[in-house]
Amino acid sequence: MYKLLIVEDEPLIRTGIKHYFNWQDLEVSHIVEADNGKTGLTMALQEKPQLIITDIRMPEMDGLEMIEQLRPQLPDTVFVILTGFNEFAYAQQAIRLGGVHAFLLKPLEYEESLNTIQSCLQEIVARQKKRETHFELIHESKLSKGSEWVQLLLEEPDLAVAQEGKLQQLFEFQSDKYGYAPFVIAWLPMKTAAPLAKNSIKLLAPTWIDDTISSLYSTETARQIITYMYRSKIYGLAILNSPYAEVDHRLAFQQLERLLKEAGEASQTSIFMAIGEPTNQLPELGHLLQQTDKALWQRYYETGRHVFLAAASETAHASKTSAIHLDDQDKKQLYACLESANAEEIKKLLHRFKKDNLAHMPQMAPARWLAFLQELIGVCIPFANKNSIPFESVYSDKLLSLAFVDDFSTFEALFDWLGDWMAQLGTLSQDGSLSDQQQDVLIFEYIASFIRQNIAEDVTLQMVADRFFYNPSYLSRLFKRKLDKNYMRFVTEIRITYAQELLKKPDLLVTDICTMCGYKSYKHFVKTFGIIAQMTPTEYRKKWGWS
Repeated sequence: MYKLLIVEDEPLIRTGIKHYFNWQDLEVSHIVEADNGKTGLTMALQEKPQLIITDIRMPEMDGLEMIEQLRPQLPDTVFVILTGFNEFAYAQQAIRLGGVHAFLLKPLEYEESLNTIQSCLQEIVARQKKRETHFELIHESKLSKGSEWVQLLLEEPDLAVAQEGKLQQLFEFQSDKYGYAPFVIAWLPMKTAAPLAKNSIKLLAPTWIDDTISSLYSTETARQIITYMYRSKIYGLAILNSPYAEVDHRLAFQQLERLLKEAGEASQTSIFMAIGEPTNQLPELGHLLQQTDKALWQRYYETGRHVFLAAASETAHASKTSAIHLDDQDKKQLYACLESANAEEIKKLLHRFKKDNLAHMPQMAPARWLAFLQELIGVCIPFANKNSIPFESVYSDKLLSLAFVDDFSTFEALFDWLGDWMAQLGTLSQDGSLSDQQQDVLIFEYIASFIRQNIAEDVTLQMVADRFFYNPSYLSRLFKRKLDKNYMRFVTEIRITYAQELLKKPDLLVTDICTMCGYKSYKHFVKTFGIIAQMTPTEYRKKWGWS
């Protein structure tokens, strides 16, 4: 609904305009009046109407002078001049000079005047949309630049510190002193084959972050929040107008645990948050953000929790040197298991390693158990080289960089994944006696089996690569080189073959089969089925007499 201001020194004309149109039908809900330009100026600034109809010649201040003073302060307001024949040329000139959208010629002619008012209301809508779009673009630009700054803080902290002035200017900080509170959010799928739903997380994350900061700090604490998303993590900073904002962690943690648990259930993900130590020293911030990132690993030995304090993690490791190592006997045993491709023994061995590591947590610093994982990988690399398995080009770089440790909710899941990978590595070495073609058939059989097990899900190439420990680029080339088809075609053929099997069961509806085969759109399912089978699902059923 809109607000209208009528500025006219003749009371009868003001009253006439108020009753001349059915303003309610035009969505004008409130009308205010002024009898001269000076009063109109004061009233306009007070009421901020979307539409102003004004006479030109009035005592104290004329309409054009009033418009000139109001335009900078009410940029979205539409001005209409009310004029007689003797002022018509004057009014036209005012419109050409800008600031006035239209004029109403006295005496008013209803249809023409109504069209003018409707045109003005359309202009109001257009200006509001333009301004909203403008502010959205500014907001998105700020968020984008803020995100770039957080990324720079992670990768080149010295450069980020040097750009603090630009950051303060960008977000129009009003104080000379600030507090910076780092936090990191990670999300992981609840099911092995479930997609990470990154787009959904992007939409939900701002709400989580805002609720988190509201829980941690009082509503009186002004703040700006900037974030950077990388893989399955959001790195963020709350920039506070007070460097010493008090936090009631106990109360906040209870609220956050509930919040993250509910959000995780809604998005079928496990969501974890680490909260870093606030600081008013910007040069410390890069280190604190990385420290906060590592605090997420507390989930490995504090199962059931979703919120962690980076300070607590550092305190636990500060005076401890606890660590375990892969001794020569363990290395020989692991190597022997790889050579014999004994998957059961490999899993038993990895289960023991997992228990040994957990027994030393939380006293053992992350660097020490990461070093243990590096030792495990170090046993496998020479084994792969000996058996002519090109480790670096075939397997995911996550293995060499240890980035895979971020992909699991529990230590058990992490070691299970390592055990499966080592078992597969051993199997590949055993299959060395097979021809290249036979080895390729074996790899594609493994992948096809995995897709069939999760056929109702959106099984992406990245998920397959992660499951079978391959570099996704290598896997993509392998499909094209060995099967002369891309991965999507491979998956589609498996889905349609499964659909053909289900169509043999007359008690299943075609719409149900569509969903069971992983298609969200029935129309897309029918079209894809037709491309592969050269007929619709219903025709396929009828052809074989299964309807």
